[in-house]
Amino acid sequence: MLRFLIILFLGLIGYSIAFAQIKGEPVKPFNPDTVFIFESPRPLIKVGDSESSNVGDMWGFNLLFSDNGVGAGFFIQWELDNSTQMFTNLYISGARNTDEIDYLFPDGSYRVPGKINRLFMFPLSLGIRRILFEDHLSENFKPFISAGLGPTFIMSTPYEREFFNSFGYASFYTRFNFFADLGAFFGFTSKTRSGVNIRYYFIPFGGAGLESIEGNPIQNFGGIFLSLIFGIPF
Repeated sequence: MLRFLIILFLGLIGYSIAFAQIKGEPVKPFNPDTVFIFESPRPLIKVGDSESSNVGDMWGFNLLFSDNGVGAGFFIQWELDNSTQMFTNLYISGARNTDEIDYLFPDGSYRVPGKINRLFMFPLSLGIRRILFEDHLSENFKPFISAGLGPTFIMSTPYEREFFNSFGYASFYTRFNFFADLGAFFGFTSKTRSGVNIRYYFIPFGGAGLESIEGNPIQNFGGIFLSLIFGIPF
């Protein structure tokens, strides 16, 4: 039955095509000699959208992965030309020694042995980005390099206190940061930009450092961050 319906459907299409024009009817030649000639104000077929393939001005968010765990970020960027952008971004991340592991204690609590401070850092940076191979690769894949610097705000809260209560006893520090990264934008649409980059931050604390684990101070709050980029043009 299904095969019969398919054959019937194709037959009807063929019949309608065959008799779309009356037999013997002469084809009228095109005569442009007329008072009115109508033309489309725009191409009927849009080959590409060059505007949507530019990185351009945008704002957006970052999802961060590092030795310190998962973090988040926010950025705004401005286009200087097709290959160069200036941007500012704020990262939000914890900070810790790499060997911090929670253990179950006899009282039923999970704690990190020797930990005396919870540490959080907020690198605020101003940077410049350069698109690589602008004229040689796909319009939807744009590798880049960038670098920048700025202040980093570091917050320390006592580990012995309950998490939210400890913020009332926080200490604050400000340090310098420098970064360089390598990444790529991809998945361009008229409303979004996507990308990924790997960034190295250098954030020296100076002096004796700052302790997360007692007797093991952190001297450099930087490190490698993998960032997923979610941007919105403006």
